[in-house]
Amino acid sequence: MLGNVVATAPAMRALMHDLSRLIEAKSPVLLQGESGTGKDLIAHVIHYSGSRRDAPFIRVHCPSIPEELLESELFGHEKGAFTDARHAKLGKIELAAGGTVYFDQIHDLQPQLQAKLLRVVEERRFERLGGTRTLEIDVRVLASSGADPEAAVKNGSLRADLYHRLSVVPLILPPLRTRREDIAPLLELFLARERQRGATRATRFSVEALAALQSYNWPGNVRELRAAVERAALLVDELVLSLPALPPAILANPLTLWEGRPRLQTLKAVEQAYIRHVLEHAHGNQSRAAEALGISRKALWEKRRRFGIP
Repeated sequence: MLGNVVATAPAMRALMHDLSRLIEAKSPVLLQGESGTGKDLIAHVIHYSGSRRDAPFIRVHCPSIPEELLESELFGHEKGAFTDARHAKLGKIELAAGGTVYFDQIHDLQPQLQAKLLRVVEERRFERLGGTRTLEIDVRVLASSGADPEAAVKNGSLRADLYHRLSVVPLILPPLRTRREDIAPLLELFLARERQRGATRATRFSVEALAALQSYNWPGNVRELRAAVERAALLVDELVLSLPALPPAILANPLTLWEGRPRLQTLKAVEQAYIRHVLEHAHGNQSRAAEALGISRKALWEKRRRFGIP
């Protein structure tokens, strides 16, 4: 296993096989996949598993840097480059010298800066904002895109030349719904982490809860699964986490198991059954039940009245 990557499913084993061959390569890598599939984790694995591990790893979240500051943040600036530039400043690319710079959501980078980045990838050269000296740099470039990069090229948000240079070795992370063999190991991993930080004493999920978690489609992927475990750890103080500990979205899934048997149900029936389970688990405590449901006591009272729950 590389890093903390769970790779039981065939799709993930194939990904990790490709990844192991890229660790010591100098080529850029483009990580593709839906939100929450673990692109940041894989970027860290590439850096910290290779010979650059003791050098800096600099992450650039492209959408979060204001447009007017982006060039200076990436490439640095010389003294006097603009009104407030009283001192020269190193950019993130220069700060990553000898290590790795990771561009998260590369398609959100301005096209003119994509051209400058392409030069870094191809020639290992750049100039600071307001500077005239050409600087050389030894840095490995990683990038990620949650959007379809080919569609981004077509709509003009991603330069075709940069895309082709970055995608020499593309790594496509599979969504969690296509790697269900990894759900149980991931649950164990995240639950163990919650125990280590003292958030829970639970050691496992019940059979019914595990079946519900495995049948859910996970639109938020691994990030959503981890949040579900954190929620259960915060709200339930038992050794076994059962169905009421799960988020409403999972319990509203028609394939969720109730009483150990799969059956299709209406949303109303699922909600009614879930409220009954939460009330039973809370031993009739209205405040605790409402907190677990994420609603007010008044909203809980209205739902009980509508569903005829005593």
